[in-house]
Amino acid sequence: MKNLTKLKKVSYITAIIYTTLIGIGMYTTYYIYGVRYGEAKMVEPLVWFEVVMTIFAFLMAKKYFSWQELGFEKINFKNILWFVPMLVVGTIMVLYLGSFAIVNADSITPEQWKLFYLVCVTTFLVGVSEELVYRGIVFATFIKESKVKAVFISAITFSLLHSVNVFGGLEFGGMLGQLGVTLISGLFFAFVRLKINNIIPIIIFHWSLDFGLIGGQVLQIGEINSTLTSVLLVFETVFVCTYLPYWVYNEMKKNK
Repeated sequence: MKNLTKLKKVSYITAIIYTTLIGIGMYTTYYIYGVRYGEAKMVEPLVWFEVVMTIFAFLMAKKYFSWQELGFEKINFKNILWFVPMLVVGTIMVLYLGSFAIVNADSITPEQWKLFYLVCVTTFLVGVSEELVYRGIVFATFIKESKVKAVFISAITFSLLHSVNVFGGLEFGGMLGQLGVTLISGLFFAFVRLKINNIIPIIIFHWSLDFGLIGGQVLQIGEINSTLTSVLLVFETVFVCTYLPYWVYNEMKKNK
């Protein structure tokens, strides 16, 4: 790391420590508590790791960056259309989950309610900390050099974060598939962050996506939310395969 700038070292070290922490969390969840990755009950041990990871992310962010650099500034509404796919999917998922919980409140057991609330808190911490690290710290570091580097490096490190899910019982083949999916999503998330110039809407979407999926699993209504997530992934894949190369070409042409 000799030739790296101080901020690049900070960026990579933050991502490595953050990934290590969730790796330990996954290992603890599976090998100590016997809960496999993908089961809603995994949030019970993981919530404490997420608290530590969120505090760590905030400490690193506050020490080395301004909040403006990290994406806490005025939204560029001129490019807000790029956020619309996220807004539509996230809103539908949360509204559907919330309305189902209200209408069927009497049939939901106390254990389900407890787990449902815990999922809400845990996924919020995930949304805040992951976005702060990857679309915040990593993105802010490399945007100083180029927009293309900021988008791709933040997406790659975000994707690699999910490799540790194998310690939570996720099969190796499933983990590789997840790396591909999260790379595509990471590229789109970073591009939207670049366009709207703000990280808060992406934090809210990230939370709503995870909460919709895992909360839906708790209430046993995950099918619709899974379908919505698949539709969004198709959109993201089309974006990555069509518009993103065009954008990269134009950016590289500008920088010649």
